[in-house]
Amino acid sequence: MEIKPVERLPKEVIEGFRSVNTSTISDVLDQMGLDCLVSGIKAVREGFKLAGPALTIKQVSGLAGTYPIEDFKISTIIDAAQPGDILVFDNSGKEISTWGDLASTAAKEKGIQGVVIDGGSRDADEIVELNFPVFSRYLTPRTGKTRTKMLEMNGEIQCGGIRVRPGDVIVADRTGIIVIPREKAVEVLEKSKKTVKEEKDFSAGLKAGKSFAEMHRKTGQL
Repeated sequence: MEIKPVERLPKEVIEGFRSVNTSTISDVLDQMGLDCLVSGIKAVREGFKLAGPALTIKQVSGLAGTYPIEDFKISTIIDAAQPGDILVFDNSGKEISTWGDLASTAAKEKGIQGVVIDGGSRDADEIVELNFPVFSRYLTPRTGKTRTKMLEMNGEIQCGGIRVRPGDVIVADRTGIIVIPREKAVEVLEKSKKTVKEEKDFSAGLKAGKSFAEMHRKTGQL
């Protein structure tokens, strides 16, 4: 498996996204003409949240026995990650598990923030108990061992219909998953912070007895 280098954004940019939800970011991206919403992938447990740089992994899968177990290089992927990274797997939406409780335990100990999988994960109860954020298209007990091969790490992939490159910013919460192109991240963050302030002002006005229409005119928000 080829492992390419990844360029991560400054920590202060990543930290900034941890205080912004996906709905606000989605509105900003709409204004910028960018479609970055991942489709069909959900958190294993409500309450899981992520904001961090993507490390991308391209996979291919077949029937049991298609690939030697050595091709299922989860340990290599975990070793290549840094604390705060988010692993993003492209298994072409196959209902085969890429990830389980042992990988979650190792990743959590390494400081990896979480994983997003266009494919399957398993050991859901154990993952919830570990409190390690996993987002996947499927929950399935079907193992990837001898079914799945890791082809490349840190190349361009697709996840839920959206292009993901290494170093792009992933923001995920109960509402959805957003992929922010790394070259747009600073602009998106600045606009998102402005929107957050306007929404807080809107809410404060409503609680102070102002009408919805009046606060819309004042803040521009809906």
